[in-house]
Amino acid sequence: MPQAHTYLLVACGLSLCADGFLTTRPLRHRQVALNVIETDDWLTAQDAEGRTYYYHAVTMETSWTDPRIVVEEPPSQKRQQLHSLHILPSDVDRDALSNILANSADMDEARTEEAFWSVVNEVDRAEAHDEPLSADVPRMLHKIFDADLKHLLTREQLRTNLTCMQPALTGAANAGNSMGYIMDDYAHKDLPLKEGRACEGGTCCEACSRNIFPSFMLDGECSPDIFPGLNQFTFNEVEGLPSASILQFIRLIERVRRTMAHEYGLDLKTILPLQAYARKYVAGTTQQGGGGGEGDYVILHTDEATHSGYHYSSVLYLNDQGVDFTGGDFIFNDKAKEGTYHIPTSEELEMLTMEEELERGRKFGRELTPFHPSRGAAVIFSSGWENMHEVYALESGTRYAVPSFFTTCPVPEQAYQQMHVGKPSSDEQIADDWLHLLLAHRAESPVESVGRVKELLMKWHYMCTPLDQH
Repeated sequence: MPQAHTYLLVACGLSLCADGFLTTRPLRHRQVALNVIETDDWLTAQDAEGRTYYYHAVTMETSWTDPRIVVEEPPSQKRQQLHSLHILPSDVDRDALSNILANSADMDEARTEEAFWSVVNEVDRAEAHDEPLSADVPRMLHKIFDADLKHLLTREQLRTNLTCMQPALTGAANAGNSMGYIMDDYAHKDLPLKEGRACEGGTCCEACSRNIFPSFMLDGECSPDIFPGLNQFTFNEVEGLPSASILQFIRLIERVRRTMAHEYGLDLKTILPLQAYARKYVAGTTQQGGGGGEGDYVILHTDEATHSGYHYSSVLYLNDQGVDFTGGDFIFNDKAKEGTYHIPTSEELEMLTMEEELERGRKFGRELTPFHPSRGAAVIFSSGWENMHEVYALESGTRYAVPSFFTTCPVPEQAYQQMHVGKPSSDEQIADDWLHLLLAHRAESPVESVGRVKELLMKWHYMCTPLDQH
């Protein structure tokens, strides 16, 4: 997708700021508003992704929420049961997760769902009793992730093998000449290309492809009723989300990561998410940029052109074309073979309006392959110039999707050394990372949020696999 998220460039070994990796780990109490204090010292601004935050004109303190609102600890609230397997904390058997873990070999899909909800129940129970997260939580999640890939590989996959492509120009010449192709979607298709992968700073597979999984997710796995907030999820704002929704989002992104490793023959530890979020597309709105921003279309682009660290890409679809929205096709835009397209005569060109001429120029000499979004489907592809793509404007309704981008650039060792807690060396430390980087419902400033997300993405493999795979 066409927005670069520079705060994650460290994953490709670029500029390193020690403070960005330190995460303060306060208690996880949540707060509610009571009244507003009138003051002119707090002002608003927007970050690179268009999200509004507050800053103090004198102290320069920052906050995602309006600090003029006086807050206090709320009374305990009744939790909502989200699924038939979801048990309220007061009723959870603290031995239930361990019992399922002991019998977790060769789980079918039903058993895998039971295991997932046993994790959710244990996380909720631990939070309700203010207890540390059990090491059985990551142990069970690792088995769930293994089972998810096994189940996915039995479902339909539509693969198109491709020749990898990269810009024909290199170095400064490429940088200068490519800029117009990146910024102008009408010109992007005309970028001179040659065979091969760019894969700057990474270790990509030499094979490229695009893949459609019509049933990447089962129906309940992307339900906003079962997983509130899943369809507008960002890692930066998890305070108010149920643990079930947080865990499910991680589960889906990890499924994508493992699918990519399997598809392209990559060692799982060499591929990490660089960016992932749920995005809302609303018919009639103007594109607002990065994660979570609205807009009803996406211009023609190449993911690796917009961010050199984007090596593999995916889009998950959370609702249905023709039911929840119209328009919004995902389009792979390829160079057409000679002789397969019509060359208009001068008389035909004279008959075109200005709008028709622009549209003809955009499509001339191109082979357009549409994918019609459906709930539960996924598109997974190599991020190079062999997979130029765009998303047509919505005609009506609202579309929800989860774009995610993965890198094969290694994380610098010094990044782990500068973290509050470095690489985990025990299951208990992995559980602690799950708690403090994702599941501790707590208020945090924008600076704290960015630091936490950086650490989360760099530790992703260590959190999502057992110790013997580190």
